[in-house]
Amino acid sequence: MPDKVHKLNLTPPPWPTMRVLVIDDQHSAQSLMKGMLLQIGIRHIDTASNYREAIHHCQHTAYQLILVDYHLDHMLTGSELISLLRKKQLLSPECGLVIFSADTSTRVVLTALAVEPDAFLTLPMPVISLQNKLCQAWQNSQARHPVYQRLTAQGLTEGIRYCKQQLLKHGPDYQLEHLLLDMLMENKDWSQANRYASLFRKYHPSVKVSLTEARLYTQAGDKNKAIQHLQQLLEKSPLCLEALDLLANYQAENKEVLAALATAQRALKLSPSASHRALKVAQLAAKTGQSEPLMQAGMTLATHLPIIDIGWIICLAEFSDTFEQLYFTTPSAQTKRQLKVQLNKITQRARHRLLPAQRHFLYCFQQLVQARLLLAQGSALKAKRRLLLGLSGYFSCIHKLPSVILAEALPLLLQLGETALIADACQALKHRDRFDGHSRHRLQALRENSLAFDALRWLETTLKTAQAARLTRPAQALFHFETILRDYPLCSEAHLGRIDCLLRMPGTVPPGLYRQSLNAVCMMPLPAEQAAWRHALSTELKTGKHLSHLPQTGPLYRELPPIQITTWSPLLH
Repeated sequence: MPDKVHKLNLTPPPWPTMRVLVIDDQHSAQSLMKGMLLQIGIRHIDTASNYREAIHHCQHTAYQLILVDYHLDHMLTGSELISLLRKKQLLSPECGLVIFSADTSTRVVLTALAVEPDAFLTLPMPVISLQNKLCQAWQNSQARHPVYQRLTAQGLTEGIRYCKQQLLKHGPDYQLEHLLLDMLMENKDWSQANRYASLFRKYHPSVKVSLTEARLYTQAGDKNKAIQHLQQLLEKSPLCLEALDLLANYQAENKEVLAALATAQRALKLSPSASHRALKVAQLAAKTGQSEPLMQAGMTLATHLPIIDIGWIICLAEFSDTFEQLYFTTPSAQTKRQLKVQLNKITQRARHRLLPAQRHFLYCFQQLVQARLLLAQGSALKAKRRLLLGLSGYFSCIHKLPSVILAEALPLLLQLGETALIADACQALKHRDRFDGHSRHRLQALRENSLAFDALRWLETTLKTAQAARLTRPAQALFHFETILRDYPLCSEAHLGRIDCLLRMPGTVPPGLYRQSLNAVCMMPLPAEQAAWRHALSTELKTGKHLSHLPQTGPLYRELPPIQITTWSPLLH
C-alpha cells in the first residue's frame, strides 16, 4: 500500500473524540495496544477478544478506527473478520481499518492486504510510527466517505462526478483515483476509464492503473495484449494477487488452461486462506484432468474454510461439483477409488475445521455427495439409503436446511421419486428470497428440465389415484403402484403402497414382490408418516393379523399430502 499525503485532510485527526475498537484474543496484547493509543491521545477505546464480541460492539457503536490482530484465534483471521463485518454491513465508509501482526511473512501480509485495509502495522513499533499509520488510515476513510455518501444517496453517476471534482480541486490522490477507475468500470464507461487510466499512468502510476488497463484491453477484444500486460506487471510486482487472479482468468478464457492452472496455483500458494483461489485451482485442474492439484486444492480449502457463516458449505458444494467433473470422466476404476479416499480425507479435514454445531450439515452434505456418486455407478439402492440418512435428521424440519443442501438434494429426490421430501423441500425454498450462485445454478438446471417436471406431475397424479383406491379397490391401486415402480423403481410411497395392497388382497401373493419392496424401504430412514405406515405393515407381516382388523384410522387409512408442483414457479425465477 503506497505511502502518501492526502491533500483532502490538512487538519490532524480528532484523537480525543475518536471511538476506537481493538480486537485481539490475547488480553496482554490488548492492554499493550490500548496503552499506546492512550499515549497518542485516544480516550474512547473498546476491546474485543473474539468475533462475537467484535460483532456485538459494531452493532452498538459507530467506530472511526478498528484495529484487529491478523492471528485473531483458531477460528478466523483478522482479514476474515473484516470481511464478515463488511458482509453484515457493520462498517461505515468513514471507519478506518487497520490490521496488525508481529508475523511479517509474505503469506500474512498479502492475505491481510487482500481485504484492502487502510493500514497494515508490523509490531512492535514506536508510538510515533503507530500514530502516523493511524493518521493515514483515518485520512483514507475521510477521503472516501463523501464519495460513498453520494454513491448511496444519489447513485453511481453522482459518485463519479464528485470523485472527479475532488481530484481536480485537490490534485493526485491514490485512493480517489482508484475509486474513480472502479466506478467507471462498473458503469461500463470504457472510453472515460481508458482516458483516466492513461492520465494516471502518465502522472501518478500505480498497480491499480495497470490492472484497469488490462481489463480495458480485454474489453476491446485484445486478450493477448491484456495477458502480456499482466505478465509485465507481475515481473515488477510478483506478489500482486489481483494481477495473478486476473491473469489466470484471461489465460483460461484464452484456452491456455495449463498456464492458467500454474498462475492460479501461484496465487493460492501466496494466500492459502482465500477460498476462491482454491476453487479456481480445482476447476482448472479438473479441466486439464489432473487429480493431484485438484485434491491438494481441496485439502487447502478444507483447512481454511470460512466457517463464520454458511459460506463454508457453499465452498464445499462448489468443490464437490468440480471433483465430480473429474471423477465421472476418469475411466480407471482404481483411480476413482483413490479419488474417493482423498475426498473422504478432505471431508475429515473440513470436519476438524468446523464448529460442532456445523458438523450436522457437513454429515448431511457428505451423504448427498456419496448418494450422487453411487447413483452414477448404478447402485441406486445404496444411493437412496445415503440420501435419506443424510436428510433424516431434518425430516420434520426441512426448512432448517441451508438452501445449498436443498438444491443439492432435490435432483436426487426427483430421480428417486421421494414425493413427501420433494414437497417439503419445495415449500422451504419457496420462502427463500436469496440464493448463492451455486444454488441458483442447481435450481436453474432443474427449472430447465421440463421432462423431469412432467414426470413429477404424472407421479403425483398416479400416486393420488392409487391412494384413493387403496382401501376399497386394492387390486386397482396395486396396478397404479406397479406402474409407478416401472419409472421410479425405488419410490418409497409406491413400495409401501404395493405391500399394503398385497396384504389386502386374498389369494396367493408372489413372495418376490414382497421381498423387492421390503428391500426398498425396510432399512431406510423415512419421514414420520411413511415410517408409521411401514410400522403398521411390518406388524401385519409379523403377526399375520389381517389389515381389515386394524383400526380404521392412522397412516394406513390416510392420504399422504400431495406434492405442490406450483411452488416451483416462483422458486426458480
